[in-house]
Amino acid sequence: MATRRSLIEEARVAARLTQEALARRAGTTQSTLSAYERGTKSPTLTVAERILASIGYDLALTPHITFRQLEYRAHTWYVPNRLWRLDLIASFTPVTVRDPYGTAHDLDLDTRPGRIDAYRWLLEHGGPEQIFNHIDGALLVDAWNDLTELPTPLRMEWQPQVEHAYTDMVDALLIRGLRARHPEKAPNPVTQTRHLKRLVRRMADRGLTPNEILQVLRKRR
Repeated sequence: MATRRSLIEEARVAARLTQEALARRAGTTQSTLSAYERGTKSPTLTVAERILASIGYDLALTPHITFRQLEYRAHTWYVPNRLWRLDLIASFTPVTVRDPYGTAHDLDLDTRPGRIDAYRWLLEHGGPEQIFNHIDGALLVDAWNDLTELPTPLRMEWQPQVEHAYTDMVDALLIRGLRARHPEKAPNPVTQTRHLKRLVRRMADRGLTPNEILQVLRKRR
């Protein structure tokens, strides 16, 4: 499973606080906070909630991501069981990563053309941790139709995850739009899903691409 910084460290860095500053806010010591971030000591759920709440964060469920390793000719690829979301800083901040041979590669994540190139490199050459830390699921769905240079076998492996995430996105957009128009009586989730499928099917039958369908749904909000 790919891993990244602990929730407490991630929240502290996003808030631009030192360990000492966060410890003062949360009513604990710097050494204890450091142990929580390193994983050498585990806070109780109540303590973790208190620390995060002191800088404006709540605990939330996150998907459990695992990667399959695929060997294809001379290539090694990693494919997740599902997509995920990154925070804004991780999604759009340019970074430099190294390939297995130690060569540095600059990833331009703050522009759409740059993200397309960066995502192409990450999908073809990145390890699980690099993919997990620098690819945002929604932004990958947005860029997917432009990632035409990916090897076909690799694209086929990622396609189900992209399609599943895309379906979740249009579900959320439609439900939000329906609730905004009828706040006094939110539609039944089953009815929403049925209506969504009919709507998306009609637009797909007319030749609209996934991105064009998303644009239509956004306008309906």
